Amino acid sequence: MTDGADRDQDASEDEWTFTLEDLEAREAEAEATAEAQRRRTQPIEPGNPSLEHTVFVLLGVLLTLFILSRLLVG
Repeated sequence: MTDGADRDQDASEDEWTFTLEDLEAREAEAEATAEAQRRRTQPIEPGNPSLEHTVFVLLGVLLTLFILSRLLVG
């Protein structure tokens, strides 16, 4: 009878409630939640636009206006 009880105990010890993948997924989810919370609490501050960025935005606007004028005017 002790032989059967030993097998039952060995079988229950071999079966895990959680797999390693489950634990890693929970850990990753917890880290993602903590990172999202940190990002929500940090204020967004405006910066100064650089000359290069300003030039590229203006070139994009001019190019878009040129293309639209060619399509609409003919």
